[in-house]
Amino acid sequence: MWVRMNVTVVVPSPLRGTDPDSFAERTVRERWPRIVAQTIRENDFPEAVNERLWALHRELPDGPIRPIQDPGAPDLPLWDEWVAPYLGETWASAPWLFTEHYLYRRILEATGYFQPGPTYLHDPFRKQKTEALDPAAEAVIVLARAANERATQPELARAQLPLLVRTALWGNQIDLSMWSAGEAPRHLGTDRETAHLLADDTDALLAHLEAVAPARIDLLADNAGFELLCDLVLVDGLLAAGYAHTVVLHLKAHPTFVSDAMIADVLETLDVLAAAPDPAPRALTERLRGYLAAGRLRLSDSFIWNCPLPMRAFPKLPLADLARSNLVIAKGDANYRRLVDDAHWPFTTPFAEVVGYFPAPLLALRTLKAEVVVGLDEARIREVAAQDPEWMTNGHWGVIQFYRPAR
Repeated sequence: MWVRMNVTVVVPSPLRGTDPDSFAERTVRERWPRIVAQTIRENDFPEAVNERLWALHRELPDGPIRPIQDPGAPDLPLWDEWVAPYLGETWASAPWLFTEHYLYRRILEATGYFQPGPTYLHDPFRKQKTEALDPAAEAVIVLARAANERATQPELARAQLPLLVRTALWGNQIDLSMWSAGEAPRHLGTDRETAHLLADDTDALLAHLEAVAPARIDLLADNAGFELLCDLVLVDGLLAAGYAHTVVLHLKAHPTFVSDAMIADVLETLDVLAAAPDPAPRALTERLRGYLAAGRLRLSDSFIWNCPLPMRAFPKLPLADLARSNLVIAKGDANYRRLVDDAHWPFTTPFAEVVGYFPAPLLALRTLKAEVVVGLDEARIREVAAQDPEWMTNGHWGVIQFYRPAR
C-alpha cells in the first residue's frame, strides 16, 4: 500500500507542444485545429461567432498567448492570473496542460458562452455528448441489470467492486476529443480488461475501503456519455456495498475537452436513462435520483476543475475540502496529468513519490492518452513498448494506482 514518502520532490519540466515527435506536438498542430473546425461545423452559430472561431483556428499553433477577452465572465479574474506567466509565449511553447485548458476557454470566449445573447450558456460540444449514450444499447442494459442486482445484495456489491473499478477505468476509453463514440477502443468485457493493466493496486484499494467504510468518497469525473454511465454505476456499487455513506461527484463548471461532464450532463444522462425502453436503466435512474434527493450523492462543480494548473499548484481551499475525503477517485487522462504535474517524470518514478503532496487517500483510474505516466515497472515498460509502440497515447493501456498518505 502506498504511503507518503519523506523526500524532497523536484518536478521535471512540463510537456510542451514543442516536444519533438510527441503527442503534445501532434495535438497542438493537428488535433486542436480539427476540434475548432468541428465546433464550427456542428453548431448553427451566428456568423460573428464563426469568424471568431476561425480567427482562433488561424492562431494555432504558433500564435501568441493573450489574455482572455470576455467582459463580465465570472472566471475572468482567475484567468487574468493564470495567463500572466505565459504572455508572449506561443500555443506550442507554453506548457501543454496550460494551453489545452486555455484552448477550450478561448472557444467559449469566441462563442459568447458567458455573454448575454443567443449563445449564452450554449454548450458547443453538446451534439457529440448527446450522441455518446444510447439508452437502448446492449452494454447500457447489461450494466444497469447488474447494478440493480447488486443494489439488493451488499455482499455481491463488495465482491464485484474490482469489476466496477475496471469498468470505470475502461469507460475512460470513450474520449470524444480523440475519437467518436463508435471509433473508440473498448476493452470492457474482454480479456484486455486485466491484460492491458500496467499497474493494478486494486487489492490495496479494497483493504483501504474495508478499513474506512462507510466513507465519504469523492469522484473527479471525466467524460460524459458512456463513461459517465460507468462512473454512476461505480457510485451506485459503492453505496450498495456500504463502502460509502456519501459520494461527491466533482464536475466541470463549463464545457471543456469536448466531452468532459458538467452537472447538466449528469441530469441529462438520468433523463435519457429514465426514458429507456428497457426497465433496467429506468430502475437504475430511479435509485440514483433517490440518492441525490437524500444527499447521499452530491453533484459539485467548480472553476478549479477547469483551471490550467497542476494539482500541486491548486489553492489551499479546494485541497482542504478534498482532505476531508476518505477516498478521492481521479478519473481520466487530464486528471492524471494534473496529479503528476504533466511533467517529464521517468516512468519508473514511484507514484507515491510524485503524489505525496495529495492530502487524502487517492485512486487514479486512467487509460493512457498522453506521454506521461509514473509508477511502472521497467520490465513491463519494455514488454509493452515492444508489443505496442503507441502504448502511451492510443488509449489501449491503463493504470489503477492507489496512494494513502501517512497519518
